[in-house]
Amino acid sequence: MHIGEVAKLSCLSLRTIDYYTNCELLHVERSSANYRLYPKTVLQTIERIQLLKKQRMSIAEIKQILDAGEIQETEILIGDVFEEFDSLQGKLTRLEEQLKDAPTHVKMQISKKLETRLMTIASLLALM
Repeated sequence: MHIGEVAKLSCLSLRTIDYYTNCELLHVERSSANYRLYPKTVLQTIERIQLLKKQRMSIAEIKQILDAGEIQETEILIGDVFEEFDSLQGKLTRLEEQLKDAPTHVKMQISKKLETRLMTIASLLALM
């Protein structure tokens, strides 16, 4: 695929694709007319890069994972965790709107019940 097609299908800018290519995250070949040609698998690689970037990994760390050449089970698990977290964040926003006008005693009851659960979540995060 030409770079323009990769950009269109991945919703990335040409500049970003160039950057990933220069950092050797994306592999490219040159045609006889010196056009950059990307393999069909480039879109999957871009998806992996975006997932790893969401985990706040550096370009060097991402390159190391990509160079390992294997899809790590943790990447799949982390993707699932991020999706679930995003879903929960949306639900929390909706609940905040509902609780905005609730009486103080109701807010206090909810706060006490949540405190124990939040401590459990904090313990789990500390283990990571």
